[in-house]
Amino acid sequence: MTTRKADIPLTSRLTAYVTREEGAAELRVSPSTWDEMVECGQIPPPCRFGKSGNVVRWRWADVDKRLSEGEIDDQPEPFFRGLADGTKKKRHRDAA
Repeated sequence: MTTRKADIPLTSRLTAYVTREEGAAELRVSPSTWDEMVECGQIPPPCRFGKSGNVVRWRWADVDKRLSEGEIDDQPEPFFRGLADGTKKKRHRDAA
């Protein structure tokens, strides 16, 4: 008997440690929004592995715990942060 995708428990969908892209995809946000969520503390900082610390991963259990705690600071979600003071979000980069 073969295992169908539908038979796999939801908990096995992710590995214990995820990349920035995998974590962002799981939350259905862009990698840049993921970075902003890390920066403002909504997601814990990553763990660094390897001899020079160049392997960056997030422990999914820690991410899930932080998000489910609901103890997020009073800052609005990263997407809306530029709108909190009534100004438009900057959408263009400055010319070099």
